[in-house]
Amino acid sequence: MNQSKKRILFFTPYATRTGSEMMLLYILKKIDRSRFDVGIVSFANGELLAEFPQDIPVHIAPRKFNTIEKISFHLGINPTLRALRKLAKSFQADFWYVNTTMIPETIVVAKEFGIKVITHFHEMPLTYAYLSAPDFKSIVDYSELLIGCSQTTCDSLKDAGGKNVGLLYSFIDPSLVKKDDNRSAELRKKLGIPADAFVWILSGMTSERKGFDLLPDIAAEVNDPRVHLVWVGATIDDGLVYYTEQRCANNTSATKIHLTGKQKEDYYAYLNMGNGFLLTSRQDPFPLVMIEAALLGKPIVAFPSGGVSEFVKDGMGVVTDDLSVRQMVAAMRSVMNGETKTDSARSIEVASRFNVENGYNEWIELIDKTR
Repeated sequence: MNQSKKRILFFTPYATRTGSEMMLLYILKKIDRSRFDVGIVSFANGELLAEFPQDIPVHIAPRKFNTIEKISFHLGINPTLRALRKLAKSFQADFWYVNTTMIPETIVVAKEFGIKVITHFHEMPLTYAYLSAPDFKSIVDYSELLIGCSQTTCDSLKDAGGKNVGLLYSFIDPSLVKKDDNRSAELRKKLGIPADAFVWILSGMTSERKGFDLLPDIAAEVNDPRVHLVWVGATIDDGLVYYTEQRCANNTSATKIHLTGKQKEDYYAYLNMGNGFLLTSRQDPFPLVMIEAALLGKPIVAFPSGGVSEFVKDGMGVVTDDLSVRQMVAAMRSVMNGETKTDSARSIEVASRFNVENGYNEWIELIDKTR
């Protein structure tokens, strides 16, 4: 095992509270300074940068250009690449750790300088569409190590020709998952939901990949006044979201839909408000919210969208056979009427394994294999 001190430069796209960027925060809060010298490069000045340990140097590589940078770009000098080339020279890293596929510029510059790269994949094939074929090929071929956040992600990487693929399940900091039953009851009341109703919580950005557009269809199929669907998450400003919001607003089903928008302070209180957690994603590698919901003891009903099929064990809920609204609603009913037996203690026990301590130790094992 190579135990000499390593210099790692970590790259992140937005420094916001996405699952992949929270994982990076957990790793960097725990990283052993006697073994690693580290720096962070973010492509935006996001809120999460304030939460990283203060002694870790932060560099911003511009992606949204100011006026001077725009002029520079039109004159043939790319400000993003220029910033990365400068860092390649000033921060003599043993390797660059790229925490997403969405910043392919890093591979371009790493290749120029012969810097080794580890790419951490938090994405599945539907997201590959946002990359050009040459960029995707470069990431897969050039990376010294490809880390997948679930077995299904690793399988996709191998299918794409990835040679050295390592599995690191996503994990959370369990100490942050606070259970406040009183606050959850207040929020329930605020939404006008009766105490005896069955609430299904859904969480995530209102994207097609997350299945936000299926919400009105699920409500129509359930059509039960005792059932409420509550979606928590940031709103994307696109036509499909507007269309879906209109469908939700004009919903004639007996099942009510509540769109709460992004929640920060009350996030866990909303999650805890549910009697169950619904994962409508078409593809999702290993969503952190799934771990959080299970840690709060909530049964899960999900489509077979990725990592959830690896996470949900007997007694934790149902993963449908297909991406079918009818199957999902049948599974919801089987949980609600007790036909599918669920055990909150089992959910909590399984979710507890995906913690920072275990995750960091598994991460170190992968890093130590990279010379």
